[in-house]
Amino acid sequence: MVSWSTHQLTEYFTAVNAAEDEVSAIADAVERATEMVEAEVGAVVREGQVFGAYGFGPIIPTTALHEVAAGQPMLAVPYVGELHAVSNPLGAESGDALIVARLAEPFDPAERQMLRGMGQVLGLALRSIRVLAAERHLRAEKERQATTAQTRQRLVESLLTIQRAISARRPLPEILDAVTSGAADLLGGATVTLMLAEGGADRRLTVASTCGDGESPPESLARAAMAGGTVVVRPDRNGWMIGAPVRVTGEMAGSLVAHLPGVAGQQTEQRDQLAAFAQQVSLALTDARTVEAVREAHHDPITGLPNRALFLKILNRVLASRGTDSDPTSVLFIDLDRFKAVNDSLGHDAGDQLLALVARRLRGCVRASDTTARLGGDEFAALLHDSPAESAEVVGERVVAAIKEPFRIAGREIFIGASVGIAISREAEEKSEELLNNADVAMYRAKKDGPGRVLLYQPYMHAEALDHLSLRGDLQRALREGEFRLQYQPLIRLADGRPAGVEALIRWHSPTRGFVSPVDFVPIAEEFGLIADIGQWVLETSAVQVAKWRRDFPDLGLNVNVSGHQLMHPRFADNVMRALAVAGLPSSAVTLELTESVLMSEPDLGKSALNLLRGLGVQLSIDDFGTGYSSLAYLRELPVDELKIDRAFIARAELTGEDLALVRTIVELAQILGLRVVAEGIENAAQLAALRGLGCGYGQGYHLCPPTDVDAVPERLSGAPVNV
Repeated sequence: MVSWSTHQLTEYFTAVNAAEDEVSAIADAVERATEMVEAEVGAVVREGQVFGAYGFGPIIPTTALHEVAAGQPMLAVPYVGELHAVSNPLGAESGDALIVARLAEPFDPAERQMLRGMGQVLGLALRSIRVLAAERHLRAEKERQATTAQTRQRLVESLLTIQRAISARRPLPEILDAVTSGAADLLGGATVTLMLAEGGADRRLTVASTCGDGESPPESLARAAMAGGTVVVRPDRNGWMIGAPVRVTGEMAGSLVAHLPGVAGQQTEQRDQLAAFAQQVSLALTDARTVEAVREAHHDPITGLPNRALFLKILNRVLASRGTDSDPTSVLFIDLDRFKAVNDSLGHDAGDQLLALVARRLRGCVRASDTTARLGGDEFAALLHDSPAESAEVVGERVVAAIKEPFRIAGREIFIGASVGIAISREAEEKSEELLNNADVAMYRAKKDGPGRVLLYQPYMHAEALDHLSLRGDLQRALREGEFRLQYQPLIRLADGRPAGVEALIRWHSPTRGFVSPVDFVPIAEEFGLIADIGQWVLETSAVQVAKWRRDFPDLGLNVNVSGHQLMHPRFADNVMRALAVAGLPSSAVTLELTESVLMSEPDLGKSALNLLRGLGVQLSIDDFGTGYSSLAYLRELPVDELKIDRAFIARAELTGEDLALVRTIVELAQILGLRVVAEGIENAAQLAALRGLGCGYGQGYHLCPPTDVDAVPERLSGAPVNV
């Protein structure tokens, strides 16, 4: 006889009625009933299926259990044998029963009665659970329907608002922003982005509008929606991504994509909602005629970046929407160095390719939330949101470093640079034009300090900028009215103290400014494209003068400095030979001086122009040698005749051992390559003696002979040798 207690029955009733679902109720009931009567196996047959099988192992005798439920007293269990079984109905349903079976002995009447009660309790519990589940489902369905109705009402209201904006011909960017913000709000804070396809073979996608702080869906999702012409739904690690195609006059123009984090299930309703918003985008773009027409009005066709007008609109919107006056908004004005030389030498197609590559690098220097634009020519801008001065300067340095890296254009490595001006807005009434102009002023000041500089705008720079523009006008007048003049400084042979040639040095005495140093006006002339005309004047004037002096000093040579802008001009060699022909000066008497930085800025172009000139008999010199970054391998390839040691290496009154070692290295290098060596900046006898002892062949400097006016040069040339 099996012993069982009231306590065990109470636990059974409590556990079965407390179960949250049918599966757990059945499992609990079978296990407890089997253990209470010390049976080996148990199960529930319900609605033609077996549930909660307990004690059977891997093989459940489904057919035998159905036979027991129908009245069979014995249960055949594989690997166990014939068991005494009892079927306990769960209620009025025919065939539904709680079954237990044991090997030892048949169940006595008391056990049968207890098990019958257990079956009835289980059946009642299962019916209650099913009723409660149905009630919960009905309640949830009503709530879902109510939520759906509210969502549909919000969708209709949002779409009507957008439709009114389209009908009123509101600005397209405003309508597109309304679409993304409306969709993001309706989708419960999802990140929604509108990507539009540009023209061209690659159909590059650009972000036209976005709303939300979360992760934007990848471009591949947008392309998939465009390729299939239908809504695409994809799961990701944080939720779901949806992309809906956008059409303009029947053609694919882009995609409206959304990222819904933290949601489960196939987002059928959200998919339909996003498709409705995508339809509004199609209507808006169709009303604006075509996407291309819109982009032409607001974007640069070469780089795909916003143009000046759109940049100022975006900047106005950012300034107007700042939370407080202290929210910093930074504007970077970026000007390319040496771009004009590339454009002139390789052509406009190469220039356009270079601008497009520059734009790509600029986009890589800023955050996705920031805005880059091409203002025109070789000028770009960047708008940095919530960016104090320190962060903006870091971005500026990043831009300079990125542009400094070589570009591959038309099979050549092209080297350019960038100067960056920064303006920070903190005033409540700041105007976008004023802020951009301040950044422009800072850029000009940075450019004046040297290439590759980043400078933050300060109020004093405004006056400097006005003077800068005024200086440009004065330079144009000086060239037109003949205000420039030349001085000549002899190059002395250190072996005998005799002049070997003269270097032409430009001087400008302005009627309003007085003496203006070449250090100040030459960079301005380069910047505004005046240097080619000024350089040609220097060459023509000095060639005529030296040709006259050579009647008395037939071996006299002429050294003339050449700007990088002149070297890169496609007709530079023709201009040089024409000037020499007019003056009657042989090309072998002329040495053109170029700095290392000019030669290295465009190595391929530099070598091409130099080889052409060298073939015409003109001699070439590397000025300020040792301050640049020429490699020995590159130096061997250049068709040069002369190295001029920069004055920085001999600037001390008494040269140190390190100074002498550096100069000796340059002299020995020149001797190996068969080049003349000229030392600049010789200011005293000690320097002269040291250089002569190192084998330096030629020298220049105030100790030997200062720059001299035209009338006094013949006396210098015919006078006694310099004491060497």
